[in-house]
This record gives sequence, structure tokens and C-alpha cells, in this order.
Amino acid sequence: MAAGIGLLAAAGFDRAECGDTIYFKDGMRTVCQSRAWEEKDEVHCEYEGGLLIYSKRDVAQIEKGPSVEADTGLKTNREQNVQPQPQATVAVSSPPAAAPSSALRPSSGVLFYDPRRPKKYWSSPTTHHDSYRDAIAALAAEFDRPEQWIEENMGDTNDLEEVRDNLSARKQQISSAPAGPGHDAEGGGIEFYNPRRPQKYWTAQDARYNTFSEAIEALAREFGKSAAWVETHMGDSNDVDLIRHALRDAQLEEKNR
Repeated sequence: MAAGIGLLAAAGFDRAECGDTIYFKDGMRTVCQSRAWEEKDEVHCEYEGGLLIYSKRDVAQIEKGPSVEADTGLKTNREQNVQPQPQATVAVSSPPAAAPSSALRPSSGVLFYDPRRPKKYWSSPTTHHDSYRDAIAALAAEFDRPEQWIEENMGDTNDLEEVRDNLSARKQQISSAPAGPGHDAEGGGIEFYNPRRPQKYWTAQDARYNTFSEAIEALAREFGKSAAWVETHMGDSNDVDLIRHALRDAQLEEKNR
């Protein structure tokens, strides 16, 4: 969603290759199929024979593409968010520090980001936000995961339903991961997650937490790594011993590089 829509699993979009790129002050960007230019209080973008029109006050910078073909037409509502090639720029103001990972594209559902809405970012059909970071924070609170986890698992889609489906699927994959071979209490194993316990997440027999985030942060402190690193290397097991084993292996591998 880091940055990038962290913002942010590819969705298979077509990519413009030679057009100008418009950077917006909120971190999003649109790649035109051909040229982009300023006209009074607007910025115009040629795309597939159509014309995208943005308010100039929302634009940070126009970056010129390697080649631009002249083309005119009517306004269309298709936009993309892709990595630009370094080129000479026509500055409107300083470019944003980073772009969200989500990409803007047409959808039959509700959009995560739409620059024409009063509140451009929606974390749900009924929860709306002024900024990308506010929307990510809302999703982090709802899904009980760190903001970095949200950005890494939301995918590169701008369809809100798909964003939420991606997050739900990833959360379910971790929470309902099969227990390791030692999960039976008689065998001395400990389940990382058990919804029937008062404190559902355990990282050890005497280390119990109410939320996934708290458990991951505890492991991050223990291994001297970030929460994102722990989630990346903990594996798909629900057995605490196997999770710790996976984290130790990853730590050792990094030291030996």
C-alpha cells in the first residue's frame, strides 16, 4: 500500500513507457501515455487518446518522458502509478519523498485512492481519510498489524475490496498456519496463536500477548531485528519452537554473508 501503496503482489497493469510523469503532493503519481502540461490552474495529461485533468494545486512536479507523441482527445478516467525513468524535469514544486505502493486504476468497486473525492483515501467504504498515512494507520489498527506490514501486504491494486482481501488473506495465513509437530501440550510444544486462550499470542510459556503486533514486537526485541524482519523470516508454522528456529537460522545466515 510503502512506501509504498508502501503504499504497496503485482496486479498486472499495462504500463506507459514513453510519456511524461505527474507527481502529486500526496505521494501518488500518474504516467501519461504521451505529454503532460500546465494550462491555467490545471495540469493536463494525454492518455490513450483521452485527456486526464488535475488541479494544479495538487501537483508537485511534472517529469518529462524520453519521448512524447502529440495526441489529443476527450477526458478518460484511467490512471496508473509506475516507476518513472530518470529524465529532465519541469518543476512545479519539490517532488514527494516517496510514493505509496498502491496504483490507481479503474475498478468496478470502491477505490482506495481517488483524487476527486473530498477525502481521497478510504480504508473502508465508510471510513475516509485526508492522507495516505492516515488510511494505512486505520488499516493497521483494524487488522492488528504494524503499518509496515499493511504496506507490504496490501498489494499494488487501488481497488479497496482487493486491498482488504489481500490483508485478510495474509492475516488468515499467519493466524491459522498449521501447528508444528510439537504443538501437543503433552509433547511440550507451544502454539504461537490459539484463539481459545485469554491471551491469544504466545512467544514463550511465560511470554503472552493480547495482539499479534505485541508478540511480533517482543520477538523483534529479542532477536534485535525489526518487526517486519520477524514477519518475513518466521515462516508459516504455528509452533513457537519452529518459529524461533526459523528466526535463528535467518539471523545466522545474515551473519555468515
